[in-house]
Amino acid sequence: MCMTATSCKPLKTSVPAFYLSSLTLILLSACAPYKYEAKPIQTEQNVEHYLMRDLGATELRAYLDTYQYETGQWPLSSWDLEGLTLAAYYFNTDLQVALAELHKAQVHLGEVNPPINPDVQIPLEHHSDTGGGRSPWLFGLLVDFVLEREARRQARYDQASAEERVARVHVNQSAWSVFDNVRRSYADFCSNQRSRNYLRERADITAEIMKQVERRYELGQASEFEISSVRLELQRQLLALNKSAIELADSQSRLATAMGIPANKLQAVNYSYDELDDYLVEVEQDQDKLREIALTHRLDILQALAEYDAQEAAVRLEVEKQYPDITLSTGFIFDQEDRIWALGASWIVPLLAPQNKGAIMEALAEREIKQARFLSLQVHVINEVTAAVQHFEAQRAAFMQADELLKEVRARTAQMQKQYELGYADRLQLSRSKLELLTMQQTRSDLQTAVIVAAGKLEDSLHYPLFNRDVREYQFHPDKIQD
Repeated sequence: MCMTATSCKPLKTSVPAFYLSSLTLILLSACAPYKYEAKPIQTEQNVEHYLMRDLGATELRAYLDTYQYETGQWPLSSWDLEGLTLAAYYFNTDLQVALAELHKAQVHLGEVNPPINPDVQIPLEHHSDTGGGRSPWLFGLLVDFVLEREARRQARYDQASAEERVARVHVNQSAWSVFDNVRRSYADFCSNQRSRNYLRERADITAEIMKQVERRYELGQASEFEISSVRLELQRQLLALNKSAIELADSQSRLATAMGIPANKLQAVNYSYDELDDYLVEVEQDQDKLREIALTHRLDILQALAEYDAQEAAVRLEVEKQYPDITLSTGFIFDQEDRIWALGASWIVPLLAPQNKGAIMEALAEREIKQARFLSLQVHVINEVTAAVQHFEAQRAAFMQADELLKEVRARTAQMQKQYELGYADRLQLSRSKLELLTMQQTRSDLQTAVIVAAGKLEDSLHYPLFNRDVREYQFHPDKIQD
């Protein structure tokens, strides 16, 4: 629909088309403040920069200081889980991707409702009929102003704001994933290192037993079968020791990958594993409290809520689009000594079909999908927390039982040591008692690792550092990351 008012009046002057065209080009140039600047990816420099990453970098120390992490003498003599997690926040490239996506969402939020520029038209015609001394030119200036409803602009802003929250939650999800990978890799490396130490000690004791059995065989006090059995056990332990070296190197590589640094940068690093004992304690909260923590802290829950808010705003935006924008048109035209003033308004009239019906229906359907997915996610979270709690409690019970058995074996070994010193037991009996103790210690260590893994899964079901209190103080802050 269009409403227009016009008036005509003789005009004795004219403007050359050259000046009008020049003015148009100047105005167009002024409307393009941004210039393209190429920024190709420097693949070789990126590789060099990655290979130079090191836990002794002064920039890393400055980053740790922003979290008030105690660095003391630099480089650190040993690294704990908190320090490794913060270093991973600094180096990990997956986190950089999430931060870049957050920056894009923030840019979109800031520019989602820019002022609407007027539409300018400059008609220019040359007539062949110049009878009566009339000017051969037709030129003018027509301007259209679009009036957009404030409710539509608010809905668009609310949608962009919710999408920015989604991107922010995704950053925290990436940070939690970094922490989770570091924790699992760190615990796995600790387990492999302890296992390798136990295997080395067991191989040394078994080799000593082998010598004692051979001496007994020479004296006719042992059979060939006994020698063969001990020799076979020693070979098995040596093979396990060689295999443990590979597993230790692999776990170190996984830890380096989780942190975002080359694996060789960890070869000379010392670790403090004391904080892993925090994962062996009994859970203080009951299942109801843990379920509450999960439903309020889990990042996928928070992201689903933010996505639903964005879809709600999308529905409102599509509903607002059924009310058309109003365009106010004004202008002036010089047509062969006639000057014409124009003023009008136009908008779309939904005579044939409701305005934006299809987009509205799709937005409503998408909102139903988001709602159903959220309900499904809640059920999944509740079941996951329940299973994680039961698994952790079962693993911890097994570990506590092994801990009690280890005390008994340690007591028997101490008793055997006294008997050996008093001459009531020989060296072979003492060595076998020590081997039994080492076997039980390794079993306890394996179960300890299983408890730590189960505790990690329980924390993953909550997206909350339940056991290690220090980690809670080092939650990732996007504003602290350095370029």
